[in-house]
Amino acid sequence: MSARRLLWLPLVVVLLAVAYTGWLGWRVQASLSAAQGSASRLQQAIDDGDASARDTAVTDLRRHADDAVNRTDGAWWGALTHLPFVGDDATGVRALSRSLDTVAAGGVQPLSDSVDGLDSLTAGGGVDVHQVEALQRPVSEASRAFARADSDLSGLDSSGYVGVLRTKFDRYARLVHDTSVALSSADTAVRVLPTMIGADGPRDYLLIFQNNAEIRATGGLPGSWSVIHAEDGKLKVTQQGSLQQFPPLPRPVLPLSKAELAVHGEQLGTFFADANFTPDFPRAAQLWTARFEQEFPATHLDGVLSLDPVALSYLLKGTGPVTVAGRTITSENAVDELLSRPYRELEPAQQDVLFAHAAKAIFDATTGHLKSPLGFVRGLSRAASEGRFLVSVDDPEVSSQLAGTRVESALTGDDGRTPHVDIALNDATGTKMSYYLRYSTDLESTSCQDQAQRIQASMTLNQKITPEAARKLPASVTGPGTFGTGRGKQLVVIDIYAPHGGTFDSLSINGKSLTDSLNVTHLNGRPVTQVPIMLSSTKDVVINWTMTTGPGETGDIHLGMTPSIVPGDNNAVIHSAC
Repeated sequence: MSARRLLWLPLVVVLLAVAYTGWLGWRVQASLSAAQGSASRLQQAIDDGDASARDTAVTDLRRHADDAVNRTDGAWWGALTHLPFVGDDATGVRALSRSLDTVAAGGVQPLSDSVDGLDSLTAGGGVDVHQVEALQRPVSEASRAFARADSDLSGLDSSGYVGVLRTKFDRYARLVHDTSVALSSADTAVRVLPTMIGADGPRDYLLIFQNNAEIRATGGLPGSWSVIHAEDGKLKVTQQGSLQQFPPLPRPVLPLSKAELAVHGEQLGTFFADANFTPDFPRAAQLWTARFEQEFPATHLDGVLSLDPVALSYLLKGTGPVTVAGRTITSENAVDELLSRPYRELEPAQQDVLFAHAAKAIFDATTGHLKSPLGFVRGLSRAASEGRFLVSVDDPEVSSQLAGTRVESALTGDDGRTPHVDIALNDATGTKMSYYLRYSTDLESTSCQDQAQRIQASMTLNQKITPEAARKLPASVTGPGTFGTGRGKQLVVIDIYAPHGGTFDSLSINGKSLTDSLNVTHLNGRPVTQVPIMLSSTKDVVINWTMTTGPGETGDIHLGMTPSIVPGDNNAVIHSAC
């Protein structure tokens, strides 16, 4: 071989390698794009109830996902992951392909196969127990698959990916994570539902409707309630009422700990309306149950359920509209019809009647023939994953199944590794001004030292109504100003729970330091401090604070926050700096 050929040979090899890499990348991109198209067609087929198109879309999705994972699992692609400049992108594409293959084979297939059974899930004033039991296997399989797919993507930092890949990767990762959370809730639900709806004997539950227009730690004021009797899958409302039936007590209905008294005061146990000052829903349920059975001794409760109007708006997508007092309530207007209009236009007695009728109408719709069974299941799953559908029951087996889920919504303690930060909001004005309250929180783990993380946090609050417009609202919305807050303003108390065994290091409001005057109470090992915020305009009020986790809490940070009147999930997982 001539010297010239020897010189050209390495160049030819490089060119061939580049060409093959480009071709391989193009084929992977084509497979992933085709899979995306199949997923869209699958969604449409499910919505249309087209079983044939659904099966075709599932087959296509599995084929394209399998092709992508086969091309990215080989030695050539593995070598690409170690190269400079493109290595992290190649790693991201391989993880995405593996995750998609897991979703297509183990997640989508069993769910698709079970869709037809949803049509007979509810009817005739109840839930088909056998149909719920038939859903247990496919939902469990799908939940495990999506959990694995979510795990395939966890720990990957997409910030270094090229723009197009980063956008698609982040969107896909978020979708998989949200679906995994929702399916985890659904898996728990189908396992415990038969027992809860009376398959093993009759049950009676207190159903609390939380009113987000007057915010409480778990969502809102327990403005109206119903007692639901469940037996062999049949459900019926046996009692209904409002707060007016529970006058304040001279002493707490149950003993309160010193920490509870320090954080929430006696009203946690003396006022039915204030039992959910605590973000710990099982504790609120204990207090509600004790007070209810004190007032209605003939009724023994087996548990407490809770929904808010945002959750009801999700369910209405499955039930279709309901008519209450001559007005049509839909998924689009439910929040306004239940949380705003009544306080603008109706007297208090009329409000109670409206809420009772609305609760009964929506309950009847959910246990009757559903307009869209899949839409109803999606709505219930979304409500559960956002902490808007909460459950606390006496049955020990059901309780153990619910432990640690968002449906249980218990204030977390210490698992030795996971830092939890919880932010609970409580109205201190006695008004319905929370309808105009908006808030958001950003958390970041900034460093890791000696097996503990330093957390930097920021919370922004404001009102979505001008002072001029607020002053024109009726007193049933703004209150008469008897709690020391002028009409149109609102006082919100923010309870910030630091990680178990951790510390608060600094805190400021709009740049003014309050660190030296910070008052911290330890509640079940969780440091908690209270920050009262007065809102009177659309201007932002910003709370900044820093925390240090407890020793050994090196895992990702789990943020829990009171669900608001705005649809969406306020919970989040923040990457650990360790």
